[in-house]
Amino acid sequence: MVKCTSIETVHKAFITELFGPSIQTIWEASIHSVHLPRKPTQDLSDKKMKSLSAKYCSIPQQRLTYYPAVPDSIFDAPDLEAAASDAESTPKSQSKRKPGRPKKEKTTLKPNQPSILQFF
Repeated sequence: MVKCTSIETVHKAFITELFGPSIQTIWEASIHSVHLPRKPTQDLSDKKMKSLSAKYCSIPQQRLTYYPAVPDSIFDAPDLEAAASDAESTPKSQSKRKPGRPKKEKTTLKPNQPSILQFF
């Protein structure tokens, strides 16, 4: 514990705690020499594990260490939801819609319906 008698003492204690005893000033420090305690790991729920396993293939190889290991039984299991949705959905025969707001259909006058333009 450091007593707050002077700012210099607190400053040195802070730098020593973060960067180690070999670094004396902030100018010698770099982000690579930071010594922080690791956050304790959490137990993930089954829902979270299933979600992560579905996304596992898209994670770059160098980032896989940040994620929990996925059991082979979950990784190799077929995706039942995707298979069911593929079977139910049929390809649409309609052409693609144009981007933007849909055009308004012009209303036509019914026979014997007076127009507002006729009143003036």
